[in-house]
Amino acid sequence: MTECIQEKTFNKADLCLTDTLEEKLTAIDMRMFAKNIGANITFHAGSTIFEKGDAGTSMYVIQSGVVEMLIDENIVDVCGPNEAIGYMSMIDGSTRSSTARAKEAVEVSIIDQIKFRFMVDEVPNFAMYVMRAMAQRIRGMGKVVWEIN
Repeated sequence: MTECIQEKTFNKADLCLTDTLEEKLTAIDMRMFAKNIGANITFHAGSTIFEKGDAGTSMYVIQSGVVEMLIDENIVDVCGPNEAIGYMSMIDGSTRSSTARAKEAVEVSIIDQIKFRFMVDEVPNFAMYVMRAMAQRIRGMGKVVWEIN
């Protein structure tokens, strides 16, 4: 089987078989696309981007800076450039499950529900980008729960 693939001029580099899954997922950089499709806004250090319980009408892609994710004033995650925040509300329509606060000056691209659906349907790798962000957040929450107990 490998010989047939090689006869057709495919090799491991062509098939990206040398990259780890983490390297492939890390390579998904949505900043430029998000910057072009979404509205861009800057928050000063200490500013609240959204609060727990708010309606989730948009998600954000961090262009620069650092955002702290809080639940009841406890920091549960810290996010930086190319990371998405606020996407869970885009998926399930629920209110925000945490508060996002700028740890330092932050520029974000705002992706509303219509643009989110477009990106899921039309932008290669966007669904994987969101799933990766969700998996990292779940794993991070698992660590927080483990440390508390």
